Amino acid sequence: MTREKVMTEPRELVKVELKNKGFDIDTIQVPQRVFLLADDIYDTMLEKGYGEYKYPLGGDLYVFKNNPQIGFIKGKMCSPGIATQAEDLVAGGVKEFIHVGLAGGISSNLKISDIVITEGAFNDTAVARLYGYDVNFLETSLSLTEEIQQLLSAGDICTHRGKHWTTDAGYHETWGQIQDYCLKGALCVEMECAGLVAIAKYRECLATAFYIITDVIDEEGWHLGWNGNAIASSIEKVVELISESV
Repeated sequence: MTREKVMTEPRELVKVELKNKGFDIDTIQVPQRVFLLADDIYDTMLEKGYGEYKYPLGGDLYVFKNNPQIGFIKGKMCSPGIATQAEDLVAGGVKEFIHVGLAGGISSNLKISDIVITEGAFNDTAVARLYGYDVNFLETSLSLTEEIQQLLSAGDICTHRGKHWTTDAGYHETWGQIQDYCLKGALCVEMECAGLVAIAKYRECLATAFYIITDVIDEEGWHLGWNGNAIASSIEKVVELISESV
């Protein structure tokens, strides 16, 4: 991909923001790998005391107490949000991203609380295209995806591995779109991954993701899963597996 000159670079702004909070971008020790977590997953991680607050970089960046090379942060919502966050994190020195999010199942094989390990996202976003990735599909890092597969295989969680769909319009999935993406092999739909992967590719970093299914969409309608304990149980298992792996 031929890059046109960009008139702004995140590092300049991040440098100023860190300096205003008392940190020097050239001397801080930033974790190489960061988990970007959906709200409920992030909150559970904090409640269990697994992390120690470190820097105001892309949000409140925490590091794991037993491994300062791995951190976690509350992931921003939607492709533009997580793309900007990833730019800030890269500017600070992060090299690897693992998005742990929530998604809607569109495959008949999925049920609420299942987990999808993604091999890439069908791109229905503006951010990826604005970064020069005007493609229908963005692959995640194979090496990171394999790591996630091994991580989750150690837990008592129903996992599926395959492709998924990222859209900028979370409340505007039509039945026609759902059928089309299912035929292409998409298992679920969410709003961040394509934006994150685009930044990782642009900045020559690595990114992958996995998703807890919180709702399912089929021809009969939209089935929400927040009334029971299944989602909370999957979140607890995921948090424990992440903490044990670092």
